[in-house]
Amino acid sequence: MFPKTNALIPKDQYEDFRFIYIFKDPVEGLVSRYGHGHCLHVGGDCGAEGVFPKLYDYAKAGADFFKIGEFFHRWTTEDKRREYPVLAVNYHKIWDNVEALVEALGLPPETAKTFPARTETVRNDETAKSDGKNGEINMGHTTEVRELLRDMYSEVRAKIFEFPAVSFV
Repeated sequence: MFPKTNALIPKDQYEDFRFIYIFKDPVEGLVSRYGHGHCLHVGGDCGAEGVFPKLYDYAKAGADFFKIGEFFHRWTTEDKRREYPVLAVNYHKIWDNVEALVEALGLPPETAKTFPARTETVRNDETAKSDGKNGEINMGHTTEVRELLRDMYSEVRAKIFEFPAVSFV
C-alpha cells in the first residue's frame, strides 16, 4: 500500500504532508464499521458484495479475511521501501497524550486545548436487541460476537494495546 508513481502527492512534496495511520482495537472497529467497503479499503479478501457475511457469521468462522493483522503490521513496521514517514496514532491513548499528538503533527502547542472531548458509541447486548430499523436484532453487537472476535484478533490486539500513543514509523 505505497503511493503509485501517479500519486496525488508528488514525491518532492512528501515533507509538506503528514501520513497518519490511526488504529484501534479491531473488535470495536469491526462492530462499528463492518462492511464490504471497509474490507476493500483495508485490502482484505472480501469476495463479492452479494455474498459478504454478516458480522455474526464472520466472527463464528474465525478467519481474518479483512487481514487486519497484516494491515496493522504494514503500517506500524519500518519498511525501507516506504519513502515517507507514517505517524502511527493509537486511538486508545490519544486523549491521554494530546500534547504529544499535537507536537508530532507540527501544530502549535495551544492547539491541544481545542482537542474535542472523547465520546464513544455504545454497542453491546442491549443495543443488539434492536438495530433501530424495523426492530431487527443486530447480532453483531452481542457479547458472543465480541468474544469470538477477541479470540480471532488476540495477537494484533496485544500489539495495539502495547503500542505507544504516537510514533513515527
